[in-house]
Amino acid sequence: MRPPCEMVQREFLPSVRTQLARELSQRGLSQSEIARRMSITQAAVSKYLSQPKAKSAPIDEVSSLACKLAEMALSDEFSAADKIKAICSTCMLLRIGSHICESHKKRFNELKEIDCQICAELLGGTEPRFSGRARVIGDMAAAVLVIEQVTGFDRIMPQVRANIVACDETAKSIDDVAGVPGRITMVGGRARVLSGPRFGTSAHTAELLLWAKSSWARVRACLCVSGNENVVQAAESNGFKVLRLKSPAVDPKRISSAATRLVKAQKRVPRLPALHVPGGVGVEPILYLFGKDAISLANHCVDLIEAL
Repeated sequence: MRPPCEMVQREFLPSVRTQLARELSQRGLSQSEIARRMSITQAAVSKYLSQPKAKSAPIDEVSSLACKLAEMALSDEFSAADKIKAICSTCMLLRIGSHICESHKKRFNELKEIDCQICAELLGGTEPRFSGRARVIGDMAAAVLVIEQVTGFDRIMPQVRANIVACDETAKSIDDVAGVPGRITMVGGRARVLSGPRFGTSAHTAELLLWAKSSWARVRACLCVSGNENVVQAAESNGFKVLRLKSPAVDPKRISSAATRLVKAQKRVPRLPALHVPGGVGVEPILYLFGKDAISLANHCVDLIEAL
């Protein structure tokens, strides 16, 4: 098993670094300055600059990338993420029916015989598992931005802190649900997310989302907020149909079991379902809001805060 990323590691990246080091050297930078701007050692720069030029013509895309990275390295406007994105974008393009793809097929004849299109399927968005996860992360990132920008989130923030989770229609376990690591917190009077959304975090809220997804076909996201009565009433006034548990609970299996009985008693499927878990001794009341995606749920959250 010799995946194309092995070629990327052994050939593509060294070629990019070599051409980038030469570009910066031609622009008058010293080896120590090149090392600093490329985040590598001076010894590595010396190695790249001393390598003989390849007899074959350089790949146009790699040469263009090296020039682009040189401009980015000489400017303070670009972050490390911008540079990594530029490298990965070129790599992905070369893996879809281009140089890396063809070189890989030449080395492994069985891939050429079946006209391998694995990279095109995975990177081109035709593989549902990957495209679905990408949509969820994008949706979550947009929702987090809305929450961080709204004023007054502290009005609905529970003491255990809030969280928002989302998934797509294929989700089966908490590893298929994206959440906010460490939950949403308050910093300087504003809601803040200290780490970007990722899959497999916030097991408690994720488990309740999976239950809600199986109970209401359109549900793909969940936001947990304070369950104080004024928040619950504001949610109801903004269109949420709140199911109210009679007894406090913390374990998600116990919550979902009790809520299932309430769902079965409903005559109509609510457009915006919600679940209220009352407080008790050592247990804070929590309101779980459910929606079709994270961004729409975040926008409902803004309406909820304005209603308060």
